[in-house]
Amino acid sequence: MPSLSVQARVRPLFPFAIAFCLALSCVDALCAEGEDVAKPELVLELDPYYSDVGYNIPLTNKPVPTIESSSEAVIYRELLKDSLIPRYMLLEASVYPMPVLGTYLKTHTPGFYKQADIAGSDFNLIESLTAGFQEPWAVSAFFGNVAKLKRPGDKLKDNNYGYTGYLISVGAKHIKNNIMVEDDWCELEWKIKGRIDHPDEKLSWSFRFGGKFNQNHNVNNVFFLNLHRSNTDLFSSYLTWLENTNFDFRLHFLQHGHKLVRSELIAGKKLPLPGKSYTPTLSIGFIWTSPDEYAGALRDTNKNKLTLIIRPSIEF
Repeated sequence: MPSLSVQARVRPLFPFAIAFCLALSCVDALCAEGEDVAKPELVLELDPYYSDVGYNIPLTNKPVPTIESSSEAVIYRELLKDSLIPRYMLLEASVYPMPVLGTYLKTHTPGFYKQADIAGSDFNLIESLTAGFQEPWAVSAFFGNVAKLKRPGDKLKDNNYGYTGYLISVGAKHIKNNIMVEDDWCELEWKIKGRIDHPDEKLSWSFRFGGKFNQNHNVNNVFFLNLHRSNTDLFSSYLTWLENTNFDFRLHFLQHGHKLVRSELIAGKKLPLPGKSYTPTLSIGFIWTSPDEYAGALRDTNKNKLTLIIRPSIEF
């Protein structure tokens, strides 16, 4: 019989395993109904800070609807319609390369990592470049509605999708100050997200709120709110406020007491280059954390911490 520690370690993976089995049974049932059924589809996204592979699975025999509009407000409104009843499932595995690199450098090359300290301050350049995710990887099951996104008059076939619904994610590690901490965790949330990728314009967004539950009692459970938007427009002026920009705003509150223990604000500007297939981007921001974010052995300070965030990147 496995030990209690092993049982505890695998327990957070049960929801994902159940979701996967349910997905397979749904696919078998739907495929038996006929050829007009919306078929499963693989979705891939690569980014130095967030890379994922997903598998769209219909839970009904209705095809994926299409939202034909160039207005963000219209897209959000249409995605929210009938969002309470899930009709699709998305299984996703994600990894966060830069945060993982930061933990590797601090663990295996401590001397090199220390050399990145900014003289006369508490900032470390490597931490500034790699911070922003509190886990190295995750597996998720999304239940909700999916819609294809299309500009009016656009005849190109592409994989632009919007999602609205419920997400359960699990993992087995936590990152604190670029150090891996043992922690089986589970995250439950409601979100609306999407991605549009055209030759002349790219747009992505993710608005979500939920709760995170940690098996490691030294990592306090929190509620969170996260707003993200990123836009690239090759024909827009560099001086516009909302075009060719990105922002990420996040708040964490303790589940017991509702105290604010973490806030993140990261904003960036993109510089599209005419005739080029890539766009240089520079994002700058900060992460503020309270010592009450942790307890026990992981609460190693009584002071608030402010981490400078610097994210140079290239968008293809």
